[in-house]
Amino acid sequence: MFGSLKAKFSGSVNKYSGRKDFLEAVCAAAALVAAADGDISDAEVDQTVKAVASNVNLSAAFKPAEIERVADAMLKRAQGGRVGRNGLYKEIEQIASDPEMAETVLLSSLDVADQGGIDAKEKDVLDKIARSLGLNLASYDV
Repeated sequence: MFGSLKAKFSGSVNKYSGRKDFLEAVCAAAALVAAADGDISDAEVDQTVKAVASNVNLSAAFKPAEIERVADAMLKRAQGGRVGRNGLYKEIEQIASDPEMAETVLLSSLDVADQGGIDAKEKDVLDKIARSLGLNLASYDV
C-alpha cells in the first residue's frame, strides 16, 4: 500500500519537475487574486507564497527561493495595469489542458482569496481564472 502511494507521489513530483509553466500559472493566479482590489497587502503576499509552497508537488519540484522569486515576479506583474494582468491570464491558460494542474491553480488562488474573506472583486477574478481553466467556480463552494 505505501509502495503505491510513494509511486503515485513520485510520479506527481516527476510530472511537475521542471514544469516552470505550472509554477508560473499558480503564482499568476494567486497574484491576480491578491491584486483584485487594486492593492496587494503584506498578508496577501505572505499567503501567496504560503499557498504555493504548501502544494506538496510544487514544493518538492522547486526550491523555496525559486517559488518566492516567481511569486514576487507575478505579484509585480499584477500591479502592471491591464498589460500585466492580461499576461498573467495567459500564463494560466498555458496549463489549462491539464485538469490536475488547472484545479491546483484554482485551489491555490482560492487559498489566497480566503485571506480575510472573498469580496466581490476577488470573486470576479476567481471566476475569470476558473473560466480560463475550463472550470466552474460554483463547484468549489464560492
